[in-house]
Amino acid sequence: MAGYKPLRRLEIIISILQQQPGISKALILDRLRNRYDNITSERTLERDFKALNDEFGIDVKYSKEVNGYSLDTENQERVQSLLKFIELIHIGELFKEGLDDFDLLKDKIELEDSSKFKGIAHLKDILLAIKKNRQIQFTHENYWKETEKEYIISPLLLKEYLNRWYVVGVPLGGDEIRTFGIDRMKNFKIGKVSKVKKKNYEKQLDQFVNIIGLNYTAHPKVEKITLKVYSKQIKYLSSLPLHHSQKIKIDEGAEYGLVTYHLIPNYEFEIEILKMNSMVEVLEPAWFRDRIKNMIASMLSNY
Repeated sequence: MAGYKPLRRLEIIISILQQQPGISKALILDRLRNRYDNITSERTLERDFKALNDEFGIDVKYSKEVNGYSLDTENQERVQSLLKFIELIHIGELFKEGLDDFDLLKDKIELEDSSKFKGIAHLKDILLAIKKNRQIQFTHENYWKETEKEYIISPLLLKEYLNRWYVVGVPLGGDEIRTFGIDRMKNFKIGKVSKVKKKNYEKQLDQFVNIIGLNYTAHPKVEKITLKVYSKQIKYLSSLPLHHSQKIKIDEGAEYGLVTYHLIPNYEFEIEILKMNSMVEVLEPAWFRDRIKNMIASMLSNY
C-alpha cells in the first residue's frame, strides 16, 4: 500500500475499531461514508484489513458471536507505531502544501527550537544503509562524558523519541546493540557491506517494546507499576498514553484512579512520573515507590 489517501483511510479504520470493538462491516462502511466523507466499497475494506495484517502486522479479528471486527489487543505496540508514522506523513503533507506559500505558513505555525532537527539529513542515508545491509561510519559526541569518538556500526533500526532521532546498531567488533543520537553525529559516511544479521539481535531489539524511551538495561525485568493519579491528570494520560501497556481504572466522578503499566522502569519513565508533580503517587512495587520518594527528597535538598 502506498500513498497518503490509503494510509489516511487505515488511520480512520483503526480509530473506528478502537472506539467500537465488535463493529460490523456494514457499520464501518457507514461511519467512513457519513462521518469521514470517505466512500469505500466492501471489497476495498477487505483489502485494507489484509494490508493492516500483511504490511503492518496488525490483525483485525472477526467474531461470529457479535458478527463484527476488532483489533487484536496484542498488536497495540504496532498500532501506535503505525499511527505515529501516519502522523509524520500528515505533517509532511502539511509542509509540502506550505512550500507554495511559505510566508503564509510560517505566520500560522510556530515550531520549537530547530536544533531538534540537527542531523536529520542523515536519516535517508541511514535508512538506505539498513536496507542495503551496509555499515555506517561517524564521529559521535557523548554529552555526559564530554568526549568524541569514531564509530563504525551496522545499523539495524531507526528510532524516534521526543522528536529526536536515534540509530540502533551493533558497533564493529561488538555483540551488543547501542543507540546513537543522529543530532550528535558528524563526518558521516556509508561504509562496507555488513556481516551482521539482524535476526541474531531480535531478542535485544524486542526489549524496546518494554520501555519508554531508549534505555532497557536499567532494570533486569518487566515490572507491574501501579500509580494513583488524580482525575484531571488521567485525562491527559488517556489522550497521550505513556506506554502501550497503560491501563486506567477510574470510577465516574472519582477524585483519582489507578493507572498500571507493565514495563522496565528506567530513567525516562521516572522523569515522566516526576513531570506529573503532585498529581501522581507511586503505589507499587515498594522498591520503586521508595526510589521515586528518594529522588524527590534529593531534589528538595537543592532548595
